[in-house]
Amino acid sequence: MPASMIAAIRPDGAILNRLAGKSPDGRSLPFFGRPGGNLQQPPEVPMLYLPRGLDNSSGGQIHVDSDRWGPVKGKMVHLSFGAGRAFLLLRDEFDGWIQGAVIPIGGEFASGAHRGKFNPHDGQLYVSGMAGWGTYTTDDGCFQRVRYNGDKPQLPVGFHVHENGIRVDFLQPVKQDEVADPDSHFVQAWNYRYSGAYGSPEYSSRQLGLRGHDVLDVQSVSVLPGGKSLFLEIRNLQPVNQLHLLVATGREQEHDLFMSINHMDEAFRGFPSYQPIDKILLPHPMLADLARPVVSKRNPNNKAIADAKPVILKAAKNLMFDQTEIRLPAGQAVKLTFQNPDSVPHNWALLKPGTLQKVGEQCNRLISDPQAAAQHYIPSSSDILAYTNVVEPYAEHTIYFRVPSEPGRYPYLCTFPGHWMVMNGVLVVE
Repeated sequence: MPASMIAAIRPDGAILNRLAGKSPDGRSLPFFGRPGGNLQQPPEVPMLYLPRGLDNSSGGQIHVDSDRWGPVKGKMVHLSFGAGRAFLLLRDEFDGWIQGAVIPIGGEFASGAHRGKFNPHDGQLYVSGMAGWGTYTTDDGCFQRVRYNGDKPQLPVGFHVHENGIRVDFLQPVKQDEVADPDSHFVQAWNYRYSGAYGSPEYSSRQLGLRGHDVLDVQSVSVLPGGKSLFLEIRNLQPVNQLHLLVATGREQEHDLFMSINHMDEAFRGFPSYQPIDKILLPHPMLADLARPVVSKRNPNNKAIADAKPVILKAAKNLMFDQTEIRLPAGQAVKLTFQNPDSVPHNWALLKPGTLQKVGEQCNRLISDPQAAAQHYIPSSSDILAYTNVVEPYAEHTIYFRVPSEPGRYPYLCTFPGHWMVMNGVLVVE
């Protein structure tokens, strides 16, 4: 598993968030780990991933059924064994999908929090814990109470994800003039990778293979009718394994929500600055991730050609090649090494004359194809004469091909979606 997670299973055994049907062996029980053996399908998608720095080893969940916790009755509490902390757990369920979000609750347990239960006599939460392997807590064990003191806190108690943003519901009213500045809120997203490794690095949701987070722009923030809900317009929102949303509701009052975006409702229109956008929704990141290690299209240009002329081409800054024109004689055998000193993945593909725009548009459409990574982001087209694999940052790939026998100007480009419009050049065949 790439990270700690919370999985949702219905009492009748039905599974939420299933990306595929039953496995060939008729398996019906939920499976949330890496596929193996004869499992020719992705695992079920968890309700929520938890960043390692937030919860490196989960404990359990408790349904809040106590009137003494009135403001959040009906919600859930999640416990972390690794961090010795408690979180309010929210659920967003629709269209047969479920996704979750956690909000940290103040305070820490003396030992790794395992199980909790509401006491029917005083209505408060009691938590038992113990130390051992993989907890950052200090004591061998603990038995502690988490008590609601009767104050009226400002706290997120619900959320709903749309194609163009996220609605967050609060306990107390929110004032428009205190939340209207988009720069007072912060959104970042990242994905994980399933593998045989213990845990996963955090990867960009935009650039294949690049480690790090992507900051998403908040276009507008609107208080909705009723005064207790905010809609944060985030036009470039996509399904992601992990999203960190920091919402400011007043002076020195901020709320951290850590959520997974598994499914998105249609665009929300009920706010003043709504504008329709033309948007391509990406496949669930698990599909693209699992396609990479399982399937890889063999590059037909890997086979060596004797006496090939060495040519080195590099990626440059600002989505450019270091050479935008290469001149070679017709029929020349070439050993082309594409080097990528850039911080994002790139590749190189040679095209027939006059096909740059046509193939480039095909490349852009690959963004919605979960198999695109396994195919090195090369569209299925007879206009492509030769290509390299996608080259990860600070790596290189060598291919062999013969220069076309017909003189002319043959365009080349990076086929990674969106790159080709500036990252292109021409091979002049003489």
